[in-house]
Amino acid sequence: MFEDVTERKRHDAEMDFILSETRHRMKNLFAVVRALALQTEVEGHTAAEYRQAFLGRLDVTLRAQEIAARNEGADLQDLLQQAVGEAWSERISRRGPAVHLGPSKILAASMIFHELATNAAKYGALSASEGSVLVSWTLEQGLTGRNDLNCRWLERGGPVVEPPKRKGYGTEMIEGTAAHLGGRVELSYDAEGLSATIRIPL
Repeated sequence: MFEDVTERKRHDAEMDFILSETRHRMKNLFAVVRALALQTEVEGHTAAEYRQAFLGRLDVTLRAQEIAARNEGADLQDLLQQAVGEAWSERISRRGPAVHLGPSKILAASMIFHELATNAAKYGALSASEGSVLVSWTLEQGLTGRNDLNCRWLERGGPVVEPPKRKGYGTEMIEGTAAHLGGRVELSYDAEGLSATIRIPL
């Protein structure tokens, strides 16, 4: 007797691929969580402050991973909305053309915007009742011939800004994440408000 096992073999191969992909993604996710736990600042912070900072970064990471897992990319407006959270949405104005970010850019962009919003809420414009943030962006041709996203984060109406005495984890994360994508971030501590210029190749 002969039995055609083609479908069974195909099904087994698909299941092996799914399990392998799941293990790979879980390993990557745990690596990210571990990095967040290790690099979230402890010195000079209470346990409650550490927990709040860590959980905030973890929440943004999980939401970004969920979007990236669909392999469809995301609109910059929507990504910015979820990265800064509902609490600050009404005080952060957004202006720019439609931009679609691929799955590989989603987590990095989310973390950059989250760190900027967190910093603004602690020390910058969002810490004052009249403070606000304007996020604007344009598309410009880069050196490779492809478009670069040129984004500006501008804070106004907050306390007088003074350059930090040392570079914190948030600043290092913002600069390092942009560099990992082949881009760069320039932070300017103007007295009237922090401004950040973010350039990321698309």
